[in-house]
Amino acid sequence: MAYTAVIDALGVDMVYAMVQGLRARYSTPIYLHLDHCDDIEVCMQAVDAGFDSVMYDGSALSLEANIEGSKKVADYAHAKGVLVEVEIGKIRGRGFDENEDYLAAVNDVVELANQSGADLVAVGVGTAHGFYEGEPEISFDRLSEIYDATDSPLVLHGGTGISAEDIQRSTTMGITKINVGTAIHTSYMQTLGREIQADGMNAYPPITMQRVLPEIEKEVEKYLNTVQA
Repeated sequence: MAYTAVIDALGVDMVYAMVQGLRARYSTPIYLHLDHCDDIEVCMQAVDAGFDSVMYDGSALSLEANIEGSKKVADYAHAKGVLVEVEIGKIRGRGFDENEDYLAAVNDVVELANQSGADLVAVGVGTAHGFYEGEPEISFDRLSEIYDATDSPLVLHGGTGISAEDIQRSTTMGITKINVGTAIHTSYMQTLGREIQADGMNAYPPITMQRVLPEIEKEVEKYLNTVQA
């Protein structure tokens, strides 16, 4: 999964080349996804570069503008065999106004899914980006209503910190993809920081990363085991 900040720093071609190197090394299937991109042109660049899926995020726009942008990306991507994820509702955190109405309206989800032709729909049901302050408050009532109203596979963003029970419950209500980027990159950064501090001036990237990677793997395996339980 490549965030738009990564694309801005490295470019779509560099990110694609890095993933191709990993694919050549490992037998496990690796899918390259552009996450939370609100720029139609960048989505199209990722499609042209060889990404497997792209997420066009028009959730900050009006429903009509969101549908228009989502359809444009979906039409372009589908012509080249690339999957498209779109979003409706608000994912809390990162400057989110707590006074906003953040739950995705059922009718809006249906309209976005049907009129855009996107493959997956990320829905705002109370989750938040980053770490939670207190217990996550997922609106399973709203998620259930959305699940009953559409056949589109649903996506849950802000998976970091959600209990295993709630993750498993969400998968019974149409959630087919769960994002947990914060947990993974935090594991990486925190472990790397500790190891560099422990090594001091003797820190050497190839050696240090041998101790960091196992911690990242543990974090990923935890969520995989949760979903598969």
